[in-house]
Amino acid sequence: MKRTLPGLFLLLLMALMGGLVPGQARAQNCAQPPPTDCGGVPFAVVDATTGQEVQALCVGRPVRFVPCASRAVSPDLTYYTALPGTDVYPPGCLISPTGASTVYRYTPTAPGPVTISENANTTLANGGVIGTFYTRVLTAYATVPPPFTIAPCPAGVALVTVTDAVYDRYTVRAGSGPEVAVVRRNLPQVVALAGATTVTVTGYYALVGPCTSPNTQTIPALAPPQVPALNTLALSAPAPTGELSLGVGQLPTGYTYTLQRAPAGSTGPFQNVADVPPGSTSVALPNAPAGGYRVLRTDNCQTATVPSATRYTLGLAVASSAQGRIQLLLTDANPSPGPYAVTRNGVAVTNLTAISGGLEDANVVCGTRYTYRVSTDGGAVLSNEAGLVATSTVAPPTPRLVASFNLQNLVTLTPSLPGGPVTAGGTLRYRRLPSTGPVSDFLTATSGRTVTDSTAAATLTAVCYSLRLTDLCGNTSAESGVACPSILTARALDDEATAVALNWSAFTGPDPAQPVAYTLQALAPDGTVLATAAPTAALSTTDNQPPIDRQVLRYRLQISGAGIPAGTFSYSSVAQVPRRARLLLPNAFTPNGDGLNDVFEVKGRFLDNFVLIVVDRNGQQVFRATNRATTWDGTINGHAPVNGVYIWRFEQTDEAGQFTRQTGTVTLLK
Repeated sequence: MKRTLPGLFLLLLMALMGGLVPGQARAQNCAQPPPTDCGGVPFAVVDATTGQEVQALCVGRPVRFVPCASRAVSPDLTYYTALPGTDVYPPGCLISPTGASTVYRYTPTAPGPVTISENANTTLANGGVIGTFYTRVLTAYATVPPPFTIAPCPAGVALVTVTDAVYDRYTVRAGSGPEVAVVRRNLPQVVALAGATTVTVTGYYALVGPCTSPNTQTIPALAPPQVPALNTLALSAPAPTGELSLGVGQLPTGYTYTLQRAPAGSTGPFQNVADVPPGSTSVALPNAPAGGYRVLRTDNCQTATVPSATRYTLGLAVASSAQGRIQLLLTDANPSPGPYAVTRNGVAVTNLTAISGGLEDANVVCGTRYTYRVSTDGGAVLSNEAGLVATSTVAPPTPRLVASFNLQNLVTLTPSLPGGPVTAGGTLRYRRLPSTGPVSDFLTATSGRTVTDSTAAATLTAVCYSLRLTDLCGNTSAESGVACPSILTARALDDEATAVALNWSAFTGPDPAQPVAYTLQALAPDGTVLATAAPTAALSTTDNQPPIDRQVLRYRLQISGAGIPAGTFSYSSVAQVPRRARLLLPNAFTPNGDGLNDVFEVKGRFLDNFVLIVVDRNGQQVFRATNRATTWDGTINGHAPVNGVYIWRFEQTDEAGQFTRQTGTVTLLK
């Protein structure tokens, strides 16, 4: 008690001299200069767990305060307080007696500066006691787990990036392996995993010592690498004004993908153009320069790179030549260009001619608009679409004409051009050239479809046709060659038409210099071919074996040669030879079962579509037949035959269209 009372008195005296009493405003600076015999540090801050002196605080980790050893302080009269902030003192600089230095603990709860105040009584050498008020300002540091990212790479390594900037230094550990120093603040580092499934990053402060914090993450799974696919490349307009559209694939997550370009006409070097997000299926690049493009795959650790196939841009411009042809001018960035595939108005075309700088399409009609697109690299590279209206002052090519007959004996006319069928556009003017009478323009058409001359069918003996083409620019072709269909006639050489003579007019086709082959066909009523004779160059023949079951013999010629397009034919008119139907009915029959004349039946030839009726003398119908298989045995309504004379009536419309009616009598004798 002797040492305690003077100390208390000294504290009270200091408070009165400084004008500090409870309730008054605190002093601006209560602290005394630090003692010189302690190196300027009146008390030490010690980690409560390890006993290690620290120069900074750690949030959540307790410390205690120890006076300088050279100071003869009274432990039971030494008090401490800690307040957040810099140079922050307790009210009136009075510290409540919360404990002596040997037991006082302080645990910071938030980061930032902390002012620690010490109020102590020190015994002097002469036995006197002096009161002291010393302060220290320390910084409390947070202990949050340091954030970081981890990206797996092939070959058992991973890329670790510490994104935290709180701690002074960091270490990284794969699994339970050793700690390795890692650079802070977004600088990635490759870490060998050695089979580990986790990575731990620990943050350390330079002044705090044991104040650290770890953060552990599981290493994400890495998808198997794939070779990037650059499937398609297409331009919307010639480079560099058009947008480049790329179809890509095989870009699993876990890797970095970069779109690269090589200069036009070269295989490198490549420069980076844009990043491609993993999983992308398409990439659009506006105002794309011409060149070769590829997608480069790189793993996060930069251990390996794999490129896709290189696709080169293909630009298209079109122009019309003075000869009425359209030129396709290509700007191909590929150092090894071609081959090319071309579509015209959405349809593939192959008959193009190579010219300097591109291709030329000669199969066009003046005044018609055509739109083209060119592809290469197996269709993976597609040019922009380009089109124009063909113009020319040159007359269109001379058309060709094939004349034929249909089964209704109407003349049909099929136009063509030397390069193929007549496409839409322009006007086709047909002329009829009869054997007698004036030449006339009888038909105008605006398409290349087959047309029919129905006006020439009635009394046709000989007629020819010609054609000329006027394109949409007003240029008119030369007149086509004369086209004359073959007219066939047939004549029976006897009353029963067991032999038929056939004659026909000569066929004239697009190329009269080529030989003509005539093949005679026998037809059914519906036009089905029943028989075909050997081809001949003659203009007549004889059918010595016409079919015996046909009432009307029908013939036609199938014609080839004379410039007719391969795989097509002209046909002559259909010629017919009708035969007379013949009816044979008995004038008596004897239904007595002796096997001779037991039934009344129809006999003759070409009797198919008929009605036979038999009536008795009262006009009552006793028998009716519509085919030759039906016969009369003399019974009437199931009753036995009755002798007498019966009247029959026969009616038929035969195959030739002729109606026949005959009547007669038959005598029934039992």
